[in-house]
Amino acid sequence: MPDPTVIREIITDFHQRELPAFTRRMIDLSCPENKIRCLTGIRRSGKTFTFYQLITELLGQGIEKQRILYVNFEDERLLPLSPSGLSAILNAYYEMFPAYKGKKVFMFFDEIQNVLHWEKFIRRVHDTENVQINLTGSSSQFLSREIATALRGRTLSYEIFPFSFAEFLRYKNIPDEDYSSKGRALISNAFEAYLYAGGFPEIAACAEEFRLKILQEYFNLILYKDLIERYHIRNHSLIKYLLKFLLANNANAFSVHKFYGDAKSQGYKCSKDALHNYLSYLEDAYCFSLTPIFSESLRIRQVNNRKIYAIDHGLVTAMASSRSYNTGRLLETMVHNQLRRKYGREQIFYYKTSAGHEIDFVALERSQVVELIQVCEQLGDPATKERETRASSLAMQELNLANVTIITRNETDTLVDAGRSIRIIPFHRWAIEQASK
Repeated sequence: MPDPTVIREIITDFHQRELPAFTRRMIDLSCPENKIRCLTGIRRSGKTFTFYQLITELLGQGIEKQRILYVNFEDERLLPLSPSGLSAILNAYYEMFPAYKGKKVFMFFDEIQNVLHWEKFIRRVHDTENVQINLTGSSSQFLSREIATALRGRTLSYEIFPFSFAEFLRYKNIPDEDYSSKGRALISNAFEAYLYAGGFPEIAACAEEFRLKILQEYFNLILYKDLIERYHIRNHSLIKYLLKFLLANNANAFSVHKFYGDAKSQGYKCSKDALHNYLSYLEDAYCFSLTPIFSESLRIRQVNNRKIYAIDHGLVTAMASSRSYNTGRLLETMVHNQLRRKYGREQIFYYKTSAGHEIDFVALERSQVVELIQVCEQLGDPATKERETRASSLAMQELNLANVTIITRNETDTLVDAGRSIRIIPFHRWAIEQASK
């Protein structure tokens, strides 16, 4: 158990120091007072700084800072910490501020998964004290389904992503308007940077010379902490090969059967069951989304390959050679991740028309199709434009929609076909619109 003097020092340090500067995230984090707010997501996506945003909002509402208890359980002064150590922290806080016993206290526990049996303490405090609890944990040990089980219906979970493009602009202090020549130039330069660097907050702040090294370090953390260590994977070479293969083939359909044959030919020992498990682990660790085909038929969904998208396209550019990806696939990944922020992972599909044309994204809301989106980096070639608009028109007819969006790198247009609208819009403008809705 940590020294009570150390605990009081940690509590006092937080109350006395200024909060670090942060970029306000474009996510609705509102939560009923009777629920525990849990922030999940891939490591290094900014969960701790999102805590600072929530704390700043409380201070802005007139809440005294002393009514906020913030503890980061990666603080080496607390280690090792047992469940009784958690109680010691709470007791020390109320001894320091006895006037707040019975009043609403706002608790922020960062990386709480480092404490064994933390959930029992959280359940007890939530049920017996006048508190509003906020939690974060690393993606390797803090999965949404496990939180729901451990805390038994007391929680609401919010996934924190790397920066969206609109948040990237906000971080860079670039106005989100492109109607002046200066505005267009600033946004164009920011788009090029975001396209290759991705949205991890640390990467947005670092020099280009360190980008690859930092992202490759993230890759290794995901591989060893979130996969090998968490799931006790013994076939290290196979999971590493799979992870690199998926990044190199990002935004493509993935076939377990074909990869199994490829891995066997490369000399890897594996089974298809193991590969299916590995894919599930990768989704659980927030590394990838596996996007199924849209169909009312469960059988059709099962027999068609799923498309795979990295949670951040910066990992693709850092780990795959430029021959393994193209900017069109990066653009498609950026669109996917923006849709995932808005609708959630389970509400995004791809679609194939009766003529076999593929539409990149169908988004659902309350079981209804609400958006149909095609991604095409350039439409300058007449044959390409005709192919994409023909596929989009047919998809609208089959899904009974009045409009479709084609997202490009920098082209704008509006076409009308049989009373249906095809909107062509640059990614940056679409992404800014999405963030403001």
